[in-house]
Amino acid sequence: MTDRVLVTGASGFIAKHIVLQLVRDGVAVRGSVRSASKADEVRAVLRRHGCDPELFEPIELDLAQEAGWQIAARDCRYVLHTASPFPGRQPRGKFALVPAARDGTLRALKAAREAGCERVVVTSSVAAVFYGYPRDDARVFGEQDVSRIESDAISPYAVSKTVAEEAAWAFSREHGLSLATVNPALVFGPALDSVLGTSAMLVDWMARRRIPFLPDVTFGIADVRDVATAHVRAMPHPEAARRRFIVSGGERTLRSVAATARAANPGALGFAPLPIPSGLVRAGARVVPPLAMLAEEVDRIKSLDTTPLRELLGITPRSPEVAVQDLVESIMQYGRS
Repeated sequence: MTDRVLVTGASGFIAKHIVLQLVRDGVAVRGSVRSASKADEVRAVLRRHGCDPELFEPIELDLAQEAGWQIAARDCRYVLHTASPFPGRQPRGKFALVPAARDGTLRALKAAREAGCERVVVTSSVAAVFYGYPRDDARVFGEQDVSRIESDAISPYAVSKTVAEEAAWAFSREHGLSLATVNPALVFGPALDSVLGTSAMLVDWMARRRIPFLPDVTFGIADVRDVATAHVRAMPHPEAARRRFIVSGGERTLRSVAATARAANPGALGFAPLPIPSGLVRAGARVVPPLAMLAEEVDRIKSLDTTPLRELLGITPRSPEVAVQDLVESIMQYGRS
């Protein structure tokens, strides 16, 4: 068994940082991509940061197809499964994203088991941790908490992440496969090229003062570099098996994120976003059902326990302000696509 690592979804925002960290350390990476152009994106990132692109071996895989997974995991010591659907707009069906997220995760785990890989680290989310619980601002959510998919106040994305992670844990228990998950909050931090993900686009619009209104919503914010490091350190750590690592640098309101983004892009013209009254959001939820998920989050703080991240993996998370500032600066450096 070599030290080669399979990284699925290698052209994604988080995955590019993981690939960069691994290759920078001299680790050979086999990365799944959807197309040759996506493989070129990853190679370009490696060259830009002075790393050897020959250490990156792309392989085309589809979350919805069986073909290629066994070949992808062959001769790999570890599998880091980051690939998962994250649409810019949520679909209408509550379980619409489940098949791709769950079945893709199980394909990665089955391939890892058949290849004799030592461990799989799955990129999950805090969306699989804290949805569907009664409002209680004193509560701190930790690795033992699991989102309640039966709740009306849970998005299709959160349902997909919860179901996929629960399926991964069931597979791990049944087959004795060593597993860890990384559960980041809303992920910001520097982009490595001009290809922006859904979360990064939100900050881009804030920095350019293109969002006129924001509800009073608070989110945990994770820096993508900390998320990547959590994957890399959880991969070989003997005590990381059967653990969930929540990654967050702290909770911030959307309006404070917007203020940080505007400060990092002082040349932008426009106004600070105005608050949307919480009562208006709740009233709208009675007429527009998808707003129920947003209404559940207004005027609410969900605190996160990052003790395993700090004490076991030795990671002190960067602050949300650093994550937002560095994202805006990277957007200005690389432009937008």
